[in-house]
Amino acid sequence: MVIGQFNDSFPPVIDGVANVAINYCRILNECFGKCHMIIPRNPDTIGEFPFEVHSFKSYPAPFRKDYRWGFGKLDGLFWKELSKIPFSIVHAHSPFSTGIVARQIARNAGIPLVATLHTKYREDFLSIMKWDRLVDNLVIKNIMRFYEAADDVWTVNEASIETLREYGYKGEVFVMNNGSDIPLTNRDEETRISIMKKFSLNASAPLFAYVGQHIPQKNIMLIINALDIINKKGIDFNMLFIGEGSARKWYQSLSEKRGLGKKVHFTGRIDDRDLLKRVYASSEAILFPSLYDTSSLVPKEASSCLCPTVFVEGSTTAQGIIDGYNGFLTKNEPGDYAAKIMQIIATDGLALKAGYGARDTLYVAWTDIVNDVYARYNYLIQKKREKAELMNMRMV
Repeated sequence: MVIGQFNDSFPPVIDGVANVAINYCRILNECFGKCHMIIPRNPDTIGEFPFEVHSFKSYPAPFRKDYRWGFGKLDGLFWKELSKIPFSIVHAHSPFSTGIVARQIARNAGIPLVATLHTKYREDFLSIMKWDRLVDNLVIKNIMRFYEAADDVWTVNEASIETLREYGYKGEVFVMNNGSDIPLTNRDEETRISIMKKFSLNASAPLFAYVGQHIPQKNIMLIINALDIINKKGIDFNMLFIGEGSARKWYQSLSEKRGLGKKVHFTGRIDDRDLLKRVYASSEAILFPSLYDTSSLVPKEASSCLCPTVFVEGSTTAQGIIDGYNGFLTKNEPGDYAAKIMQIIATDGLALKAGYGARDTLYVAWTDIVNDVYARYNYLIQKKREKAELMNMRMV
């Protein structure tokens, strides 16, 4: 089987979708056949990867300069290179630049096209520019045409199906959950002390962390406002904001203006997976109030280290969370979010109990997920062949 993974984000841009596509490609290539990654070309991409990477001419996206936008079908050398690959199936993780290329390849070769909805696109567009409802509906309608052209449409959890329905998609949807590449890890005092020293933290105060893009869609202001409330009450804590994004410098400046500079630290992106694992294993909880994510990888990764997550109730990524059992839920309001953090700080064993529940209910290794991915690919390839054979018989 020769597989293509098509995605618009790739290192040095690391987001949840890039992590999904990379883990798919890595494990499929190691265990099941030849898997290729197709991306827009980024001059800042460096390093070697355990799979072949093919890229086409691209330019910085107009409203998200760290992302790339290109036209693969107009890049002759790229198209010639790709046309030589005997793909069995192609998988688009985006309906934009790379998704358009994947759709064309599937049409030309008569092979299955899988398309996964990872993102709430309407929220993305509305955060970038204040479009009127007519333009918004036209853009979403065009995106849905892409998914309607796919042989199999996937989402990452049941709650995400509702997003597709809201956007107007009426077809069948297959749920393929996300996984974690961080192994099951126990917590210990030595690890916690090493992390406190690494980031110059107050060793006597509990640690919380946010991991992800620093953009408004992630609802990071709720965290900062909640921490401001806690700080004004004189309660000690440590907070690490891990990641990059267009609003990182602004959030950092705001935290300093609020007097949080000694307790709140912005680390930038952490590429060292072992270091990130140790942060998870040292944190009381991950603070992740996003209303934008569909199924974030971060709570799954943290669960491997018995670290629960504080979500906003009703958010898509909080599906399956029971407050106090396998995570924590609060209202989308700073006072309520602050109260939950203070409850975790004040109650011995509360976070660890939820951490065990998180590990039992959220954690799945990527290898197990990709086994299911491969099985689904086989099914779709066989289904496409049978359909083609039936069409040929009718034409005879």
